[in-house]
Amino acid sequence: MSEIAVPTHALVDDLTRLLGPRQVLADHAALTAYAIDAGIYRILPRAVVLIESERDVERVLAYCRDRRLPLTARSGGTNLTGSAIGEGLIVDFSRLRRVREINAAERWARVEPGLVYAELNRELAPHGLKFAPDPSSGDMCKLGGMLANNSAGPRSLKYGAVKDNVLSLDVRLWDGTRLLAAPHRIGSPACEELLLRVPAVRVLYELIREHRAAILARRLSISKNSSGYNLFALAEGLERGVLDLPRLFVGSEGTLGLITEATIRLVPLPESTATALFFFARLAEVTRAVAALRPLAPSAMELIDGHTLDLIGRARFAIPQGTAAVLLVEFDEPPAAERMAEANAACRGLAQTAPAALAADPERQAALWAVRKAIYPTLYRYDAKRHPVNFVDDVVVPADRLAELIAYLEDLFDARGVKVAIYGHIGDGNAHINPLLDLTDPADVERMAELSRTIHRTVIERFGGSICGEHGDGRVRAEFLPALYGPELYELFIQTKALFDPEHLLNPGVKLSDTPFTERVDVARLAKPCATCGKCNSVCPVYDVLREESNSSRGWFHVLTAADYAYGLDARVVEACINCKSCLEVCPAGIDVSRHALARRAEHPNAAAGWAARALLRPRLFEPALKVLAATQPLWDRPIPRRIIEAVTRPFFRRIAPTARLPRELRLPRLATRTLRERHARLTDEAGARGSTAYFHGCSANYFDDGVGDAVIGLLARRNLGPVLPRQRCSGTPIQTYGQTGPLMEAARFNLDALEPYETIVTGCASCTMMLKDYPSLFDGEEQTRARALAGKVRHITEIVAEGSQPHEARDAATVVTYHSSCHLRAAGVSKEPRDVLKRLPGMRYVEMADADRCAGGAGTFLVKNYDLSQQIFERKRRGIAASGADVVATSCPACMIRLRAGLGDGVRVAHVAQLADEAERARPTPRADRT
Repeated sequence: MSEIAVPTHALVDDLTRLLGPRQVLADHAALTAYAIDAGIYRILPRAVVLIESERDVERVLAYCRDRRLPLTARSGGTNLTGSAIGEGLIVDFSRLRRVREINAAERWARVEPGLVYAELNRELAPHGLKFAPDPSSGDMCKLGGMLANNSAGPRSLKYGAVKDNVLSLDVRLWDGTRLLAAPHRIGSPACEELLLRVPAVRVLYELIREHRAAILARRLSISKNSSGYNLFALAEGLERGVLDLPRLFVGSEGTLGLITEATIRLVPLPESTATALFFFARLAEVTRAVAALRPLAPSAMELIDGHTLDLIGRARFAIPQGTAAVLLVEFDEPPAAERMAEANAACRGLAQTAPAALAADPERQAALWAVRKAIYPTLYRYDAKRHPVNFVDDVVVPADRLAELIAYLEDLFDARGVKVAIYGHIGDGNAHINPLLDLTDPADVERMAELSRTIHRTVIERFGGSICGEHGDGRVRAEFLPALYGPELYELFIQTKALFDPEHLLNPGVKLSDTPFTERVDVARLAKPCATCGKCNSVCPVYDVLREESNSSRGWFHVLTAADYAYGLDARVVEACINCKSCLEVCPAGIDVSRHALARRAEHPNAAAGWAARALLRPRLFEPALKVLAATQPLWDRPIPRRIIEAVTRPFFRRIAPTARLPRELRLPRLATRTLRERHARLTDEAGARGSTAYFHGCSANYFDDGVGDAVIGLLARRNLGPVLPRQRCSGTPIQTYGQTGPLMEAARFNLDALEPYETIVTGCASCTMMLKDYPSLFDGEEQTRARALAGKVRHITEIVAEGSQPHEARDAATVVTYHSSCHLRAAGVSKEPRDVLKRLPGMRYVEMADADRCAGGAGTFLVKNYDLSQQIFERKRRGIAASGADVVATSCPACMIRLRAGLGDGVRVAHVAQLADEAERARPTPRADRT
């Protein structure tokens, strides 16, 4: 039956009454963001609902059932086959993300589908346990998607795929039935009750019994397969007297029911690991190596072919010329190092272009794994037009024939002049194939269609393999299922779907479809540099709190670059980004989403912020008012006056943003009654100071009484580096944040002229560091050349202090210090040096906190622009600090200090790294020779 027509506005009204306004999205930005996932398609939904409870699932299912409205379940949206998008209602499970129970003794946990895989394993780590399947998207994929696709990853060789690690599932069927999908002993009272209560399960049971022989006859002789419905596990279970329901739903891609909870099997964390990287002269040698290594029980074996090595750069990873393939092997059974040595011995008789690289320490192992992890990022930067397209990315053949398959693929792509990366889990015979194509070119579209048909047919007919190992069938492989399994088994798949979803409204078009995979390919998006992989979402502080795609880095990029973008429709997205730059740090293609947001803001500059920016650039007018505020701060910075100030200033702040305010409870920094320049007047260039080192102190150090500027000056003076305090204006970061291009360029040009004479420009503020280094992006021509020269001279104070600091033994130090890594300083390329300084402070013991690189929610003035959201973002940081047990939290940015102090209160000291280093140096005894 067809969908009952419901106008979109009525649909939204209905859903809003059902769930509330905060759980229903249907504006242009939301529909644009949810029209895509990490696959190659674009399908615009009618609306999006955000699930927050199991009761929500029941209500939404009932609503869709009554109106015959198609429904697509979604969690992380990292699927490569288009199974997380659909025409009707998108049901996003990302907010259903708790770990409900951990049973460490019995090694299992109950989890919700919106939980990020990496976050689950962080919660399990203190128990010495982990969930073993480890897809490469683990930092951003979620349990719901892993269950839907039967995800696996490199270590499935030892630990199996998701289907091998699930004990039971809580599933909501289309008719509203709640089904506990657990293995049931046939004939047991529980099984009999289930067969009576759930007709779909009873009929399926009869179908499997009737067709068991035919099903098992079509079972593929490979170790990994996620194609079609797993009727094979049910047929095999019946032979053991078990109705194995979990394996039916794992890998079903949301087409049979909605999973609201999973009980998963856990394994112990390995005591140690060891890694070896082999360089083989011929592909055939890899097959021999695998046969020799499998008896040693490796946890992972990863193959990378010569074409891929050429694409990512052999020299970059010290891969010898003439290497046809590399084999990465990991062991995690104790003693892992001995297993690695045995592996090396087992491969000595094979043709290798260089001795194997062996590693047992974590840092060296990470360096060996880097060659595997570099593939996808490198592919997205390899060519401006040709990008990796995932349409034949997950084939599986018998493990001993994978090298043969790769040789065939290399010849196939060479003959068509298509560059391709081929790599995979060789122990499972699973190959990932990433051709580089330009789908704006009709010839490449034809190549894609022909290559898909040719490769899938060859895998099925010549190799007896599967078209899908771990990514799901989705839309991209659905049309090939009849060829893989034959008409009889495919008909059983259709009957299975009809039993559980008789109106075909659960994720229609996915897994079972005869629609050519080339329909609805999003050519415009695939021409963009974005991989839509979702890595940026994994570090986006706004997404971390709100958990919905139109408030995420990935969603913002595609809204802001959409052909139908309009500020009137998408203003909330333009203003949502907090400009932390974290997305840039992890993006395979090097995309800075905030730069796109800032460019859109510049088209509609904030007038109120413009007034503030122009005042900031006129110190003679601005500073007297600030000094009055500083002198009277003990009077007005009190509860009752602050309440009045919040009320009086609210109209102005609302012109900044609807959420902006100066909260009465916000702990404000102490304003300086004498600016830094006044306290160190002899160092200013106005006073005639001269030297080669300039200290760009920025606004915070100059106007706040926080001690940062004084510490930086002391550190530089003790190193005979001056410094000179040149005339300067705001670096421009807060001005740029509000789209004020005119004041931004005025400030940048002033600073460019003032700082140009100096050999070194030292900063103490993370945002200033980043902005000065980013000046070349503001200019062109001769000014850009000057800006590049300036950017090359900028150094954060921690870079200078780290050069001369000496290691010390601090195991018994009473004071524990941890580090909050400022986003802007990381974006400026400074991450290791502040930590090095802290590790070498006498009397202190450094502890790395969890989520040290996560934004704390300050982001310059964001604390005022959206205080409530900033508080929610900070909660993750607060937990990390508490878990570290730190007495002192250090950072490298005065703005971050404000956010940390506002969130932590007086329980933990907050200090700049420069302050701690300065205190340590001043406390050091003066050498006898220098005493007078």
